Amino acid sequence: MRLFNSLIPVALIALVLFMGFYNLGGDMMNDDEGTYLYGAWRASLGEVPYRDFFVVQMPLSIYLTAGLFRLFGPEVWLARAVSFLLLLGTGFLIYGTSIKFFGFSRNLSLAIAGLFLLTKHVYFLGRIFMPDSYMIFFCAAALYFALKAEHRAPVIQQKWAMFLFGIFSGLAVLAKFNGILLFGGYLVYSIFLLVRKMEKPRDLLQNILVSSAGFLLTFGLIYGLLLIFVPGTYQATLGYHLAKENAATGMAAFPFLRLGQFVGNHNYGLISIALIGIFFGTVFKERKRALLLFTTVAFLSLSFVPGKFYLRYIVFALVPLTFFFGDGIRLIGSKKGLRLFAFPVVIALVLLSLGPTFNLEKLLAYDNGTRTLASYIREETMPGDYVFGDDQGINFYAQRPCPPRLADVSEATTSSGQVTSVDIRNECDQYNVKLIFVEKGASAHHLRNLRDYPLFENYLNERYEFIKTIRRQFLDVDIYRRKLHSSKIALIKLI
Repeated sequence: MRLFNSLIPVALIALVLFMGFYNLGGDMMNDDEGTYLYGAWRASLGEVPYRDFFVVQMPLSIYLTAGLFRLFGPEVWLARAVSFLLLLGTGFLIYGTSIKFFGFSRNLSLAIAGLFLLTKHVYFLGRIFMPDSYMIFFCAAALYFALKAEHRAPVIQQKWAMFLFGIFSGLAVLAKFNGILLFGGYLVYSIFLLVRKMEKPRDLLQNILVSSAGFLLTFGLIYGLLLIFVPGTYQATLGYHLAKENAATGMAAFPFLRLGQFVGNHNYGLISIALIGIFFGTVFKERKRALLLFTTVAFLSLSFVPGKFYLRYIVFALVPLTFFFGDGIRLIGSKKGLRLFAFPVVIALVLLSLGPTFNLEKLLAYDNGTRTLASYIREETMPGDYVFGDDQGINFYAQRPCPPRLADVSEATTSSGQVTSVDIRNECDQYNVKLIFVEKGASAHHLRNLRDYPLFENYLNERYEFIKTIRRQFLDVDIYRRKLHSSKIALIKLI
């Protein structure tokens, strides 16, 4: 029995590593990832985000990946491997936190860490290069230190824990602006403690000041320096997000439907048991669990924000919910009459919710279409030639530059009017773009969402000629080559 128990962790870790690394670079079909791959590649060549190319996310993940590209070359599997390792590190933080701060057994802690890592959305983020993985890891580290400050410890250790909470919270925001919700959730939790008279105002103020110092030392200092020394930082980061929200006026339509989608999209196994832990546990009596609840609510509040919504925006909520899942399991296990009936139902729910993770078709996917498109672009252009299209990941795979202003053309930038057909025309003419590739079909959603799309079509017909269509899995990509006389006109203008 002892040998069996010792083999369970080894088997689970081996399973997670296999699922994370197997065929990691096979599927290339992710346009959001493409923007960040391209940005990291250009940064590895010495270019500066915001100044030398447009990107709408904070720079931490781009710079860290750029360093790896500079050392080992621009490989998609390398960027994805780091994302997976960061989420694996989050799993280890969950495991350690469960034992140290919540008193879960090693087997239960191992189970909930494994469940987190193999949940559909977490697993998906671990196999692509997105700033979300960096944000989730740093938020999890920050949450660990916030819980450590709530744990029984000398005052000096508590203050250091709060300072480190601020440090890692700041790093989370430097990875993605959504990370600010963790710090915001802690501030609301502090108000809760004050109202419930669970903390002296003086001690509470000290904690806020100490954590704020750590936050300012990372996010405040670095972002401040970027604002001062790197032109375009504000417009590409905070300015972009404000403009996007202004374009989507009013409250989000059916925010609770979004929450229902979050639960129903293969998170029901985890969240249903977590709700038992919340409603029948000690969430408002015990400070650590109250902190988890306010953290959960802070991230779920994104479902109320107007505009385009993706479930990955609130994935970090699964971290605190994982601990409540552990509470739910422990509560069910403590009821002798309930145990025999409930545990088979729990196991069935969990296995059903993990089904998409073990989808062999996705695990074995190999994207020939994207490789064919990238190869064609390399054959038809020289290394310094500019190309442009719906997915800047194609620029990365083909190793061809994109006009700086057009390095992050997404549904959000086109539908909000932050990128227009006029912008595309000016940039493509200025940089003498040789090839333009345009996605067609129902799934096309970047250039198709240009507010003045007919003007873009007119520009294509005027300056470019249609060459061929290449299929990328579920969509077609039309390729246009610049007409010879258009190149001469653009050259004369530059001279």
